[in-house]
Amino acid sequence: MTNGRFLSVKHRATVSWYRSRMSMAYFASPPLRARIGPIPETVTPHNPPLYRSFTWDEYKKATYSRRLGDGRLNLFRFQPNDGLGK
Repeated sequence: MTNGRFLSVKHRATVSWYRSRMSMAYFASPPLRARIGPIPETVTPHNPPLYRSFTWDEYKKATYSRRLGDGRLNLFRFQPNDGLGK
């Protein structure tokens, strides 16, 4: 959504043998047909889109077809020979 401006970090948790830790799961997702793409203000002629837009359903299918540590977003990255805007 930020067109590469902000990068996500890998989740890391520190375990302490001296103190207990409480975790809480939180799940949220858009509708399957929701289209995900860069925020228009992040795309300029000098900063073209890095990724094609995709639906949440496409992203979920990519997620479930990969191993946990594999990147998923790169599946939607434009390649040099791709026509932008198609």
